[in-house]
Amino acid sequence: MTETKPFRSGIVALLGKPNAGKSTLLNAITGAKLSAVSALPQTTRERTAGVHTSDDCQIVFADLPGLITPGDRLNETLRDNVLEGIAQVDAVLHLIDVADDKPLPDEIVEALARVKAPVILAVNKIDGKRAQVDAGSWAGERIPAAQRKLYRAIVGISAQTKKNLPELLAQITRLLPEGPHLYDPDVLTDKDLRFLAQEMIREKLFLHLHEELPYATAVLVDEFKEREGAKWYVAATIYVERESQKGMVIGKGAEMLKKISQGARADIERLCDAPVFLELRVKVRENWRKKEHDLRFFGYQGRSQKRRK
Repeated sequence: MTETKPFRSGIVALLGKPNAGKSTLLNAITGAKLSAVSALPQTTRERTAGVHTSDDCQIVFADLPGLITPGDRLNETLRDNVLEGIAQVDAVLHLIDVADDKPLPDEIVEALARVKAPVILAVNKIDGKRAQVDAGSWAGERIPAAQRKLYRAIVGISAQTKKNLPELLAQITRLLPEGPHLYDPDVLTDKDLRFLAQEMIREKLFLHLHEELPYATAVLVDEFKEREGAKWYVAATIYVERESQKGMVIGKGAEMLKKISQGARADIERLCDAPVFLELRVKVRENWRKKEHDLRFFGYQGRSQKRRK
C-alpha cells in the first residue's frame, strides 16, 4: 500500500538586498508576470504574494522590497513593510546574488536576527560564467560560520533559467506545516488585474527612464474596465515630484510616454488575454516620497504610519 504524503502549506517571505532577483524568482516559480522586474535596485515597492501549488504543497511566496538603509520616508516605509512581512511567516527564503561581494549588510543581518521561522539560503544567478559555482562552497567562503548555522539548507539556483528550482521548492516544502490550501489551487496571486497592470506600467518607467527619475515616480490605475467585444480600457496616472520631471516622462513629442505606454500595454494584454486601450496621464505631486499623507495615498503604509494614525 502506497503511503500518501501529507499536504503542506504556508507563507514564505522572500528576503534579500535590492536586485538579488526576488521578483524574477517569484515570476519564474508561478509562471506568471506578477512583479515588476528591472536591472535597477528597489523596483519592488509593495508586497506581492505569488502562489505555487502542487500535489503535495501550496507555498505562498511574499515578494518584499529589497532592504537598504532608508534615505526618505518612502524607503523607511518599505523597510517597515519588510520587517513586518518576515515577522509572521512559516519560513524565510534569503536570496543572495552570487556576484555580490558584500552579501550580508547590516540591514539583512538585523532582519535575519528578528526571524523566528526557519531560513533557507538561495544563492541566485548561478548561470553563464558562474554556472559551475557550488553554492555550499561559495557560502563557506563569504558567509561567517555563525551566520551559516541559521540556514536549514543552502541551494544554488538561477531564477532566470529556472535552474534547481524543483530542489529549492522541495527544501521549502519540508519546512512547512501540514495544512490545507490557503488559496484555491488555480490562484496565482493575491493581487487583482488592476494592481498587476499598475506594476507593468511601473516596470516600464524603470526600464526607460534614467538615473534617479524612476524612483521619483508612482503609478495609480484610475480605471480598469473589462469590455466584452471591445478593447479593455485602462487609464492610469504617473505621478512625479517636480514639474521638470513631468516633461522628461512625457518626452519630446510625447515619444517617451508613447514608448512606456506601448511596452506596458503589450504586457497588460498578455496578462488579461485581451486587447487593451491604455491611456496614461502624468501629474506632479510635489515631494511625495517625503510626505506621510502621500505615502498613504499611494498605498505604501508600514507599521510606523499605522501608529501615527
